[in-house]
Amino acid sequence: MELQEVNITPEHPLLNSKHTHFEDNVVECSYIQGGTTHKTKLNVTIQGDKTKNHAMVTFHDIGLNSVSNFGPLMNSESMGPVTQKYCIYHIDAPGQEENAAKLPNGFVYPSMENLSDMMPKIFSHFGLKNAICIGCGAGANVFTRFALKNPGMVEGLILVNPTILPVGTVSWIGELITNFTTPISEQVLNYHLSKAEVDSVSQELVETHRKHFKQNMNEENVQTFWKEYERRREINLVRPIDPQMPDKTLQCQTMILVGDLSPFVDDAVEVNSRLNPTKTTFLKMADAGGMVLEEQIFKVAEAFTYFLQGLGHIPGVMMTRLARSRTISNSSTGSGDGDRKRVRTLSGGSAGSPHHHHADEIIDVPAKHNDKAQLVSGAVC
Repeated sequence: MELQEVNITPEHPLLNSKHTHFEDNVVECSYIQGGTTHKTKLNVTIQGDKTKNHAMVTFHDIGLNSVSNFGPLMNSESMGPVTQKYCIYHIDAPGQEENAAKLPNGFVYPSMENLSDMMPKIFSHFGLKNAICIGCGAGANVFTRFALKNPGMVEGLILVNPTILPVGTVSWIGELITNFTTPISEQVLNYHLSKAEVDSVSQELVETHRKHFKQNMNEENVQTFWKEYERRREINLVRPIDPQMPDKTLQCQTMILVGDLSPFVDDAVEVNSRLNPTKTTFLKMADAGGMVLEEQIFKVAEAFTYFLQGLGHIPGVMMTRLARSRTISNSSTGSGDGDRKRVRTLSGGSAGSPHHHHADEIIDVPAKHNDKAQLVSGAVC
């Protein structure tokens, strides 16, 4: 894989926040597929101060981008203790940024492997030696590949709705038949939301995502990205059983996050089974599904903060402040038990904070209805 940066030019910011500085960049890269060199552009939005000691890098899922996938969470008050500590680099896959022009005719979309191979050059250009990587869906697949090949560059990995297996043939044929008569905007919603979740998730959230997709996303570009994602190959992760065996799993601290109604629960469990249990936390969040980052903003922010505290990035005073905020929220709603975390392990035991748990433990995080947060227009524009 050869990747070359040609130029970087500033453009309009993609995420809105009254108190955060944003800088938008376009990184032009080259990659090899089928023995031929191709070129593409990655939109990279920098959120915050580049002089911060720690960095985060995000990569979005299908039908979403850095705005709709991470904007509501990163601009929320609950994430304040985190975002003020990091400079965040939001990466958009080719043609997935806001109001993107149609990709050129004959454009060969980079594979998930190609995209993962672009990350070291992105890091190098912005002077990042390592970072916390946060990927959702397709973005989680890209960052898993990146972390496996470049363990020293990933200080911590947060995988939301992750997959490592290829699309099954039967599933692919079924989707192909259904998609003949289903608009692409509905296909995207069906991809993110399970049938059980459609009736329970906030209709305002669904309608806002549907509107954002129709008004801000290029449908043909999304379909091209989606088709390439469905052609993905399996990621060769193997949990070491014998200490003498070669280690073919991730080396970094990893948190897997999935909603209990998500269509990706089985995929997340499969990823979990391939990782080192001493370095992995698996969180299954109650009252949430495929759009867990928007459905449970406060709970996700809390999980992120615990994980980062475990890495030594977030001091205890920050956690005290977050806990106090949650206590105030509980007292205002008259519910003292709704926020307690229920921990279920394979052995049936229980424990405390999320960052103490390993990959063979499933941490169920219940949530109250008033914890839900919708994707509001102020966070999308």
